[in-house]
Amino acid sequence: MPKFKVETPSSHDPKETFKKIKNFLENADDLKKIDSNIVCQFEDSTLKGSAKGKQFKAEISVQETSPHCTVMVEVEIPFLLSPLKGKIQESLERKIKKALA
Repeated sequence: MPKFKVETPSSHDPKETFKKIKNFLENADDLKKIDSNIVCQFEDSTLKGSAKGKQFKAEISVQETSPHCTVMVEVEIPFLLSPLKGKIQESLERKIKKALA
């Protein structure tokens, strides 16, 4: 399965950033429209989580950087979606930035 990474800086502290990303993923209706079987799991103590659906897997982490933090998302998609990888990555980046605004 092809993989890609999205790294998005956040001006919030790591815990607040993780809370915003967690809320975004748990309440993302547009993701549920694409894949109704999406399941998210989060571990607040390590600021890590995962999302899994029929068409993808994603590992999420918030890492402390100077001066604040960075959201790291590594996504695996099936080979059939490889031609759409750029669009998927662009859309994910845009949605994360919006969630962190």
